[in-house]
Amino acid sequence: MRLQKKIIINKNLNELNSLRIAVKSRYFIECKSDKDLDLAFNFIKQNKLKFVILGEGTNVIFRKDFDGIVIKNLYKKEKKITNDNVKISSGYNWDKFVLYCLKNSLFGLENLSGIPGTVGAGPIQNIGAYGEEISNYVKHVEVFNFADGNTEILNNKNCDFSYRGSFFKKNNHLFIKNIFFKLDKKFIPKNSYEDLRNFKFTKALEIRKKILEIRNKKLENYKVNPNVGSFFKNPLMNKNEFKSLRVLEPKVKFYNQDALIKISAAWLIENSGLKGFNFYKARVSNRHSLVLINEDKAPDSILKLRTKIKNLVKKKYKIKLEEEPTII
Repeated sequence: MRLQKKIIINKNLNELNSLRIAVKSRYFIECKSDKDLDLAFNFIKQNKLKFVILGEGTNVIFRKDFDGIVIKNLYKKEKKITNDNVKISSGYNWDKFVLYCLKNSLFGLENLSGIPGTVGAGPIQNIGAYGEEISNYVKHVEVFNFADGNTEILNNKNCDFSYRGSFFKKNNHLFIKNIFFKLDKKFIPKNSYEDLRNFKFTKALEIRKKILEIRNKKLENYKVNPNVGSFFKNPLMNKNEFKSLRVLEPKVKFYNQDALIKISAAWLIENSGLKGFNFYKARVSNRHSLVLINEDKAPDSILKLRTKIKNLVKKKYKIKLEEEPTII
């Protein structure tokens, strides 16, 4: 097998995932351009390799060494504003992009301030926070298809957005190249979320500042305490299921999610007596019970803690928690 200069063998991924799990990838390539994507595509096809696309690694868990090629997304070709439309390449940092929009008087994404990761990870997870979701502003997405080597464009409907999900999550052969956003020229504060209700915001930068303060107070810095942010999704229930739960737990924390009810996974974990819980070399954060902190170079501790939490919550509430990060 002849390797191109850009392809690295046995790459240690310890510094490329926010849990600091010390696993290796058989092959590794950084993709900054269309030429790099073509190179990676041809290498995968010729050698019949598995592959995974990696952004900043803040929402991924490696269970073991990866016997394939990791494609590191450093694609930063575009950052362009036309009226209220923005075209941005997927390799840019998400929070810096939010600030870039606000400084150019384009609004809507301010409630999503402080979320770690790349712009390209946003549509995959349909990232959301403080009463807002990225899907409300995505116009269309340009992708490189690693199945056939073609570039395609998907509109918002094609993206099949759902709560913390999308078409991309089910089709991980698609490398998101560029995202086209349609934003608002007028700032309308969205402060329905409980932590924001008591404040009056006249500027988008004010709501951004408050959200960053809340996040810094509640959440753990992954650079200090390795974590992937919210480890579990908030479970969704229909109204009949919710009535049964309310009989068992009248004080359960919940939110309306369209026709469904969204139950606070943090509340379920905390009320199962697990806040601050230690298990092997991993623990539930004392700040926020959705954050699991890893202190193990191997993935064993965080995965065992994950299973322990799921089992205890299911036993007490008959609710199955689902992981938010991608497990590879």
